Amino acid sequence: MYKNDFDKWNEIKKRVHSQKIFHHPFPKEGEVWMSILGRNVGFEQNGGGNNFSRPILVIKKFNNQMFWIAPLSTKQKNLDFYYNFIDSDHRKVSVILAQLRLISVKRFKRKMYELSASKFENIKQILKSFIA
Repeated sequence: MYKNDFDKWNEIKKRVHSQKIFHHPFPKEGEVWMSILGRNVGFEQNGGGNNFSRPILVIKKFNNQMFWIAPLSTKQKNLDFYYNFIDSDHRKVSVILAQLRLISVKRFKRKMYELSASKFENIKQILKSFIA
């Protein structure tokens, strides 16, 4: 990680924040979207590529502007806070449940697919067990 990663992310973040949304996306719970997560601190999951993008799972929709999400990874691990599954394109994917966070709809770029109701329910039950 280099200082210029943060500088580059800061420029992108300013553009994302100031953008006017003309074709407002309407993410729903249980959907996987490509989003702009950015360059984060420490062990927080970063976005990748030129625009710091990463697939995320919508966990909870609070309103049309704010969402709880969890980032996805192509690395599967046998840890309590990873939910491993095969996606709709037959790729191994994990939801990193420990990195649940609140994001703005401005970070959403495009819908990728929707999880089955049973997988999404499993994920919600695991998240509930973390809190209880």
